[in-house]
Amino acid sequence: MNLFSKILPEVKLRFNSASKFATDSSPRNGIRKFGPYDASLFAQNQINCGLIYSAEMKPHRDALVNGFLKGDGPNFPGFTPWFRARAVFDPMAEKQVPSDERSMRRAAGDLASRGCDLVFVIVAHRNELAYRGCKSVLLSSGIPCQFATAAKLQDPSQRPWVLGNIALASYAKAGGAPWVVADSTGGRELVMGVSRAQDAKQNYVVGFVTLFSQDGDFLLLHAKSPVVGWDQYVKGLEDLVMDAYHEYASCFGVPESLVIHFHKKPGQQEIEAVNSALQHLGNTIPYALVHLNEFSLFRLFDTSHSSYVPPTGLQVNLSRHRALLLLDGREGGKRNRMGVPNVWDISMDKRSTMQPDQFSRLVSQAHRFSKVNWRGFNARSLPVTINYSKLICDQVLDIGLDSWNGIVTQGKLREKAWFL
Repeated sequence: MNLFSKILPEVKLRFNSASKFATDSSPRNGIRKFGPYDASLFAQNQINCGLIYSAEMKPHRDALVNGFLKGDGPNFPGFTPWFRARAVFDPMAEKQVPSDERSMRRAAGDLASRGCDLVFVIVAHRNELAYRGCKSVLLSSGIPCQFATAAKLQDPSQRPWVLGNIALASYAKAGGAPWVVADSTGGRELVMGVSRAQDAKQNYVVGFVTLFSQDGDFLLLHAKSPVVGWDQYVKGLEDLVMDAYHEYASCFGVPESLVIHFHKKPGQQEIEAVNSALQHLGNTIPYALVHLNEFSLFRLFDTSHSSYVPPTGLQVNLSRHRALLLLDGREGGKRNRMGVPNVWDISMDKRSTMQPDQFSRLVSQAHRFSKVNWRGFNARSLPVTINYSKLICDQVLDIGLDSWNGIVTQGKLREKAWFL
């Protein structure tokens, strides 16, 4: 059996919506040189920040606030120099409380009415009950939150890098777009990430769709209130895809093509629900149903290198509709992580109307989307459609059904990456 492979080119990122030349392959270098992609489009010139912390966390509170306002050495000059917006810490939006769940929830409730764009919660270590309670109150009020632990802020040598990652996630949670892929196709393609979550008792299923432009820019989250049972989920999925499509078309125009990424392997009923939605739309645009599986049984090795790890971007074609892709390989002659890298198994459902000769482009798109991870400058390379879906799943199971209902109903967070 002969297999054909190739190395996909290095991904260039774009950092200025007004200039096609503001590009860099390094997220940190690009932000440092050009600022965020939507600096001229960002709706607010300042981000109003709230704070919740216990008395013993005061030194770490000072490290975070001073770092954001004044910088912390040459590796992090502060929030404004990088993100072109002011981080404002109002003393009236600051709560010093005990670190138990009840106190944290009460503090979160108090800050919910203060007009905060983002709330920082600084804790000694992650307390699951306090974490869940505080986050559910804030998110249900339409306010993203950013947790930071003492361990991450106490090492002076590592703190500039930690603050940079916190600043990046904070900007995205407040509704900003730090960078996108430097897309050269010029087309208008809508990319949807479809996923679902189920609690430990398997008594409810949640379906949601994340929407992205062809350059990997997160547009919005489209979801309905949770439903009970698989049949109700499948029935609601058709409406969910149709509603998401209509909203994109009303805001950005009718797309020229549609790509749907599935987080989990879609069942027959899910495929039929999506196909039915697309048929009811009455649109003849080509579409592709793509499953991105990060738990492939395949492994890839490079026997010509001492580490046996192939370079990032290695694509191995198994058929016209299936390929393997390595996103966590060797870069610059080395690999920064331990262990054997995961191989992504990517396949396009044969019921897709997009031509098979487009499949290689879709694999390359998944590779490019793996570089739009705003969770950190050194975050793992995961296709953003799948990564965000997984993070939302975790949040749904974390904060509970009632809180998720509140988030869906009031809709204030739909255009913000609050789940990072």
